[in-house]
Amino acid sequence: MQLLLFSNTLELSLCDVGDHFNMLNLRLWFLLAVCLSLTISSEARRKLKRDQEESLKTIEDQYDDLGEVEPCQCGVFMSQQVGIREGRRGRPRGPPQGEPVVTYDTDSPSLPCGTGGFKHCISKCLDVILKYLPRAGPVICGAVERDVHREKAFLFIKNCGADWTPTNFSAGKEFCCKDGQHQKC
Repeated sequence: MQLLLFSNTLELSLCDVGDHFNMLNLRLWFLLAVCLSLTISSEARRKLKRDQEESLKTIEDQYDDLGEVEPCQCGVFMSQQVGIREGRRGRPRGPPQGEPVVTYDTDSPSLPCGTGGFKHCISKCLDVILKYLPRAGPVICGAVERDVHREKAFLFIKNCGADWTPTNFSAGKEFCCKDGQHQKC
């Protein structure tokens, strides 16, 4: 009886070992599959990034060869210049009238014409505008050649020899100027 009990226990133990070995084997295969998947996906991402960088360089080289690259210019126009009447909200309608109150030519290399250049130009202009935003009132009032009452400042860009193009960005606050001096509205 003892021998039979020992053999049953041994049989159960061997079955447990076999099950444990199969489970361990299954986990190892799963772990191997996950590692392989991660390796392949990270390699694919690296290749995609390399391809995008090469493609961008190729596009920039094409524009350099064609001469279709222009510097980016930022311009700030007041509400009255863009067709927005006093006290009304809205977006600029049509091209702005007159010259911008403030202009800035980016120092960066020329940008390609098209959507990519347009977006990059807006980004460059926003970087500059955000630096000067805290003291925008005195800067704008010092540059504008008239009294201003409750007008917003709108950002426009010029790239590739085109007309001033609206960006749908404004200072978000209204400006009031009297005799070239900034005043609280």
